[in-house]
Amino acid sequence: MKKRTIFILILLMLLMGVTGCMSEASSQEAILTYLEEKYDEKFEVEAFDEGNEALKQMYGGDELIAHPVGKPEHVFLAGEYRERDGEYYDNYVLSIWQDELTRHYDEKISEILVGMDYEYRVLLYVLGENYDKTMKSMSAFDYFETENNEGSLTFSVAIKTSDSPDIKEYKKAIYELLQLANAINVKTTGVSIGFVHNSADVKDYIRTSAINNTPWSNMVGEVYGTVTLDNRLDINSPDKVEEYYEKLAE
Repeated sequence: MKKRTIFILILLMLLMGVTGCMSEASSQEAILTYLEEKYDEKFEVEAFDEGNEALKQMYGGDELIAHPVGKPEHVFLAGEYRERDGEYYDNYVLSIWQDELTRHYDEKISEILVGMDYEYRVLLYVLGENYDKTMKSMSAFDYFETENNEGSLTFSVAIKTSDSPDIKEYKKAIYELLQLANAINVKTTGVSIGFVHNSADVKDYIRTSAINNTPWSNMVGEVYGTVTLDNRLDINSPDKVEEYYEKLAE
């Protein structure tokens, strides 16, 4: 009887594992089908997070990180609505605009950060109800001008250094970055600077920074400190930047 009980328990555990795998695969397929039918493109899954069915209202449903085949720079989030079973959302259009903005400001930022080793990306947040798939080919600047500018835009920049930085050496450049961001026709604009050790591989962190929700302090690699500024602050000179430097690593 004891052996039979153990056998049944093992069988149940195996069945639960198989069911879980099948559920995960099925959910991924459902989200991918939704994306491919919506945008008429093929997508690759980078990561999948299975939601909690019992606590979906609190923690959300199944979710994945994806990008179009051959375009990892257009990384985005898609998943099932927590309050509507079988209905899905995504922010693919935002990822296209973020890449457009990043490319657009690349030369100007290189002129501001001349001589520095850095990686950067423009991050953009707009409520999903304020854009749709028909805007996929629209320029971000046209969208801000004619459709909606009620969003948040940030220059996320990882500056590599060999040691803890002297913020006085960077305050002018950071101030100029903030001025550049604030000139964009978006309601909330700003900069998020992370000073990281020059051995850190930050390319993927920056590439996925709009969706990974990982603060600089949790980035893999040594982070010396951060500066976070936006247009709601009274930053009217480079000297003001020093007040917002937060030291992290000793």
